[in-house]
Amino acid sequence: MSNTKTIKLHFGMPVNAEVSTNGGQFGAPRDKGRRSHQGQDFKAPLGSTVMASESGIVVYSGTREGSITRTNYGETVVIDHTPEAGKNERHIYTLYAHLDNRNAYEGHEARKGEKIGISGNTGMMAYYKKLKQSFHLHFEVIDSQTELSWGYSFPTGNRQDPMDYLGLVTIIEYSLSEFGEKMFMV
Repeated sequence: MSNTKTIKLHFGMPVNAEVSTNGGQFGAPRDKGRRSHQGQDFKAPLGSTVMASESGIVVYSGTREGSITRTNYGETVVIDHTPEAGKNERHIYTLYAHLDNRNAYEGHEARKGEKIGISGNTGMMAYYKKLKQSFHLHFEVIDSQTELSWGYSFPTGNRQDPMDYLGLVTIIEYSLSEFGEKMFMV
């Protein structure tokens, strides 16, 4: 019996819309250069279907309100695409923000391409005029070496350029404990 489990992830587009190049790209300066944009924005008109970029388990579905200097995601869904990984193993998450409506809730097994929400601009109303943006999908990839908690305070760091994942295959190999081997036996 093999002592490893291999997972192949192939992330697809989360919405059928163009990528925003007007300050919505990963790393674009925000707040007068004091911080940078941690995701990729897509020009998704209000009501656009937002889909799971890859299969996984929804670990957060709720409203994240804040300010310009804090996360102001509004209606948000986060999916763990490696839920079988241990607490101290690599986890890859995708985050979908500013949704008008969420169709996926915590614990839901989302399938790649499944509708998880509708695009909007929630969380943005306080300052969208400053950014000169309105309806769009904010999409993040969080690639962490440990499992993250998505409770009251969202974790920081581990954000990666989503364009480095979309359309590409990401292969992850995990060492399996005896318990893990039993769990994955067919």
